[in-house]
Amino acid sequence: MSDDHVYMTLAEGHDDDTRWAYGTGFEDPLHGVDTGVPEGVDVGELARVCVALADDALVSAQRLAEWTTRAPELEEEVALANIGLDLLGQARLLYSRAG
Repeated sequence: MSDDHVYMTLAEGHDDDTRWAYGTGFEDPLHGVDTGVPEGVDVGELARVCVALADDALVSAQRLAEWTTRAPELEEEVALANIGLDLLGQARLLYSRAG
């Protein structure tokens, strides 16, 4: 383990597909998600609901990013940022599902 640079330490001994810290190796955003549509569900309506939920999650993530710098404590800043990132991931999944 190298103490010179933390990011180089994360990359040591791994190929490009396993360096999760860099966000690589994600080809299909719907990997592991059941993309089937249940019987009796309108595909267009499902897509509209997914887009509406994704819009809400995306706007919420943006609002939390604004609040991140205004939090009084570092722990609260980190918590807001993590919740915002979770919402951003939800928006990405829902937009992919709608597509």
